[in-house]
Amino acid sequence: MGKNSMRRKSVGKNVGVGKKVQKRRSISTAVKKRTKLQVEKLNKSSEMMIPTLLRETGAQEPAKRKTESTLKAGDLIKDQEKDSKVREHIQMEKSKTNDNMLKQIEMISGFSL
Repeated sequence: MGKNSMRRKSVGKNVGVGKKVQKRRSISTAVKKRTKLQVEKLNKSSEMMIPTLLRETGAQEPAKRKTESTLKAGDLIKDQEKDSKVREHIQMEKSKTNDNMLKQIEMISGFSL
């Protein structure tokens, strides 16, 4: 009995009440022709605009090329040389410190390593 009552609740007389049911209508030929003409008109206008847009963007490109680059090859090479010198100096300081520590350990322990 419980199963039948559940089925009856989902399928009843007033299932679609309050909802607008729109019937499927085929698109009329007049509407098809009208939309086709609108699409063709838009295509023509866009075809006419493309060359002007290309000219405008072409005129703007040289202005973009004139902007100066912040990274210059010469400056980069100089900076790399400075960095290598700094790295060498740091490495020398580390080796000096290590040698100095080794000498101190030898002096403390009384024998050489």
